[in-house]
Amino acid sequence: MKEVYLVESARTGIARAGKSSWFSNLRADDMSALVMNEVIRKAGLIDKKDQIDDVIWGGTALMKDLGSNIGRYAGIMAGLPYSVSGCTVDRFCSSGLQTIAFAIASINMGWADMILAGGVQHMTHIPMGTMSDPNPRLGEFCDPQMVSMGYTAEMVARRYGITREEQDQMAVESHAKAHEATQKGLFKEEILPIEADAPLEDGSTKKMVVDRDQGIRPGTTMETLAKLQPVFLKDEKATVTAGNASQTNDAAACILVAGREKCRELGLKPKMRLVEYVVVGVDPAYMGIGPAVAIPKALKKAGLKKEDIGIWEVNEAFAAQAVYCTRELGIRNHPLLNPRGSGISLGHPLGCTGARIATTLMHEMPYYGVRYAVESMCVGHGQGAAAIWEWVG
Repeated sequence: MKEVYLVESARTGIARAGKSSWFSNLRADDMSALVMNEVIRKAGLIDKKDQIDDVIWGGTALMKDLGSNIGRYAGIMAGLPYSVSGCTVDRFCSSGLQTIAFAIASINMGWADMILAGGVQHMTHIPMGTMSDPNPRLGEFCDPQMVSMGYTAEMVARRYGITREEQDQMAVESHAKAHEATQKGLFKEEILPIEADAPLEDGSTKKMVVDRDQGIRPGTTMETLAKLQPVFLKDEKATVTAGNASQTNDAAACILVAGREKCRELGLKPKMRLVEYVVVGVDPAYMGIGPAVAIPKALKKAGLKKEDIGIWEVNEAFAAQAVYCTRELGIRNHPLLNPRGSGISLGHPLGCTGARIATTLMHEMPYYGVRYAVESMCVGHGQGAAAIWEWVG
């Protein structure tokens, strides 16, 4: 196999979707073009854009400003030559990670030498479930309620005995970590500051530079979370609330992927290497358990042990599933489990999340002096994805 590396990365701040989103008036394709250009700038390729072979871009609910093959036309809007092709990938919550895996595979096969991978989601413009039309025969094959991710989180909590207190505690920890990282400026190098027309309560807008994540709530406590009512199910067993679930968000992230020969030719500095990548399927009604299945399989294929991993990035789609997965893996109290927050605090912009986590890891791994890191997430409709990264910078 060829040596293929992650060379450079950038992301936007993560806006909280809705009428107050800082990115309400910024399109998904514009966000994508901005982070593409930032990665090109950081890599020193402004005058060498024609050296890029392809764009592989992630997203889900591919319509409106995410539709019509955003991977292609966002690349055009980034000023890439028309000769640089583009495509769009949808593996729901792991779309952004899948684009990186596809880019690495393509370069390994000799089909390309350098690719822009990444993803975007704009859940203000395209809210969860927009124009979704589940097949009425779905119930013949699985629990038809699995189309609701919140329902599956409740099912995980009930089946595996995850309490409301455990979920709320993870949420408190997530916000505290994200706030501390923000206060220390640990996200500064990965976030591209973007001037946006942010909405005000009176319907007007104001110019602001978005250089941080909008959804972090530093005042989150067990007491404040205890006041929230369950959202998805309402019976006496319900435990999943807006406070212990990930947010809906607007964001984009981009990664430059290149083979060793291209790195040498252009003077690019490799930073991360993909050691192993695994996607698994699980019962859709218990969607959130995916990482607990995918991660052991990835470790086994890589010939690594749990003790070899320095950082664990296990996306918090819901605290219910993240508590279960990290408890099952024996890493719930690992000192570098989601060390700068995760989906509950930073947000979960579906098609962007995998690329966002890889971007964060590109800055976390040298900071903490770690050789190996795991990136993992549950994936809607019963899947799990896991990648093992090695720092080579």
